[in-house]
Amino acid sequence: MTSIKVELTVQDAEALMLEHYCKEPFHNLHLLFNNGKTLDIPGGTCSDKTLSFLKEARAMGFNAHLHSAYIGGQEIHRLVRMHIDGRIYFADIGNGWPAIKLFPADEPISYQCFCMGYRSEIQQGRISIFHEKQGRESLQLEIDPIPRPEEDILADIKARYSSGITYPFSNSVRFSLIKDDQFLFLRGNRLEIHNNHKPALFLTFKEEICSVLKDHFDIEIPAIRS
Repeated sequence: MTSIKVELTVQDAEALMLEHYCKEPFHNLHLLFNNGKTLDIPGGTCSDKTLSFLKEARAMGFNAHLHSAYIGGQEIHRLVRMHIDGRIYFADIGNGWPAIKLFPADEPISYQCFCMGYRSEIQQGRISIFHEKQGRESLQLEIDPIPRPEEDILADIKARYSSGITYPFSNSVRFSLIKDDQFLFLRGNRLEIHNNHKPALFLTFKEEICSVLKDHFDIEIPAIRS
């Protein structure tokens, strides 16, 4: 019996993105507490999350490729470029905030999630991504759709902690995850809790990082100390 090939869709890709935002947190614990070496916890910075998503997307049959983007004028962010039904999309799965929709290369979009907004602008082929929360919008990243060789991006990832680059998350803890119907974002000793039904909640902690991760993210890492 001949099997019928099912074409993968944008909805399939975005379902996978949501799954990854729920199971793989964005965090910089490898960098801050383990000299860049991998700890026994899922997720990581944009490179770790992007490579994990890329592997699974390819295993599902997506035409997916490693891509890079610019933050503050520096080419330090990683994305997945996906070719679906004749169009090019970008999955910003490595974002510390929940960018749960694909950004098309040929059409600006906007959407809301967890009472936050995302929108894209396209000028001269370059894609700018904006993030809005609590009424304030900021430019998150810029994407040049022209791809670089994947081996060059992989080399950049390998050297990311030894190249002298200062990242936005280099100096204090970051940990974020979609948990149940909420998005939680820990920055230093301040936890933001976002959902779709009421204003964001902000909590400040004096406890060490281990206690906060265990109590709010169900992540237990006894070896880490703040």
